[in-house]
Amino acid sequence: MKFGGGHTADARHSTFETELSAATGGRPLRMHVGLGPDTDSALITIALAHPDITDDMIATARRAFLTESAVTDIDSAFPELPEEQIDLPGAAL
Repeated sequence: MKFGGGHTADARHSTFETELSAATGGRPLRMHVGLGPDTDSALITIALAHPDITDDMIATARRAFLTESAVTDIDSAFPELPEEQIDLPGAAL
């Protein structure tokens, strides 16, 4: 799966931090900014829980972002390979 909308890793990270800050601060989230569905879901969970946000919710959002960013980075590094042909030693998806 490809997320990130062609943005650089730094731009995706900046977008994630902006949206995480909005979610934890009780401000509206921007949707469809290329973060990936699991990251979006985790950020929505945080926003809906405001002000009762737990550290676990934030950790879940960060894990989702890192996982989906890794997939995007792999897709960028190997654009000619279909997703099912990418073989990562020790990785099970």
